Amino acid sequence: MWRDRDFVRLWAARVVSTAGSAVTAVALPVLMYEETHSPALTSLLTATAAAPYLVFGLFAGAMADRSDRRRLMVAMDLVNAVLLATIPIAALFGRPAPWQLLAVAWAAASVGVWFDAANFGALPTLVRPDQLVEANSRVWSASTAVQIGMPAAAGVLIAAIGASGSVALDAVSFAASALLVLTIVRPLNAQRERPPSGSRNLLADVKAGLRFLFTEPTIRLFTALGAVNGFCGGAVIGLLVVYADLRFGIGAGDSRLGILFAAGGVGSLLATLLLPRLSRTFPPERLTITGLYLGGAALVAVALAPTWWLAAILLAAWGISSMIVIVNGISVRMIRTPEPLQGRVNVVGRMLTFGVGQPLGAVAAGVLAERLPVAATLLLCAVPIALAAVAGTVVVRRRS
Repeated sequence: MWRDRDFVRLWAARVVSTAGSAVTAVALPVLMYEETHSPALTSLLTATAAAPYLVFGLFAGAMADRSDRRRLMVAMDLVNAVLLATIPIAALFGRPAPWQLLAVAWAAASVGVWFDAANFGALPTLVRPDQLVEANSRVWSASTAVQIGMPAAAGVLIAAIGASGSVALDAVSFAASALLVLTIVRPLNAQRERPPSGSRNLLADVKAGLRFLFTEPTIRLFTALGAVNGFCGGAVIGLLVVYADLRFGIGAGDSRLGILFAAGGVGSLLATLLLPRLSRTFPPERLTITGLYLGGAALVAVALAPTWWLAAILLAAWGISSMIVIVNGISVRMIRTPEPLQGRVNVVGRMLTFGVGQPLGAVAAGVLAERLPVAATLLLCAVPIALAAVAGTVVVRRRS
């Protein structure tokens, strides 16, 4: 697969822009807190990453399926480059205003939804169906490695060139991503009739995508299981700081907190490296359901872990199980979805996990943790994923 230059260019475009975005994910909150000293505004800035999927996901998927994917991806990368460039430009004349930081964060995340919609449809046009698990694993392994390493690098960059200068590097990364996508030789759309224009037809496209996702049995099953996995993942991430403090006395300035956060990422990276080989041996249904069972067991073990280092190992196990469910679900949707529906179906799948499941899980866990011990809250969070695993087992056995 590394011999396929077009795949490598698409892979590199994703990795380069992910690296830049990982730096900005640290730099923008730093700028906001330096300007306002407001925890609420700083948290609001972070929350803007998920909200655009809920607002624009359905229409972005439909529009991406009606558009030239290459042009759309290049255009969105260039728009993001311009948006982010306004931050260092404002810094040249003083300091970026809080409203500007919020507006840029929202707009950049919104533009990213359209890029993702086109990107989801582009990958299946470059690789064969039997290569999709391996292709997705390679994209996600590189992205996960970047997301593990870049926050630490962002701290060094911010110390060296400032937060605004670090955002400027992200703007450059989006321009580089646009150039890489532009140099892909093969078409990123299959040959098909040009769809009719108009808002009424766009709504019909949205309905067609939703109808396919909720009526195709295998995709419906994997999407539902992925949403539950996302819900539990949001709960784990949302509780991790509280869990570390109340369970082990690990405060915000303790280096062990970083290890606990990194452990899940390391597990996710291991999963993406293992998944291509596992997918050649086991059917996707078995892999996903096994991942859910392991995830539920890992959550129970994390809740009861007596030491922080054992908790870190168990969080890595959780990361492995969760990433198997995520990548396997994406691959199954890509394999079973007709090319004209790729953007819509995959964006809705991501919307249900990233835009709905994760935020709901984080909120639900936070509400429970206000009333219950953190260990009890984590044990309760293991219940949905265990029920999903059992339900998935029953459905698969009935079909077979």
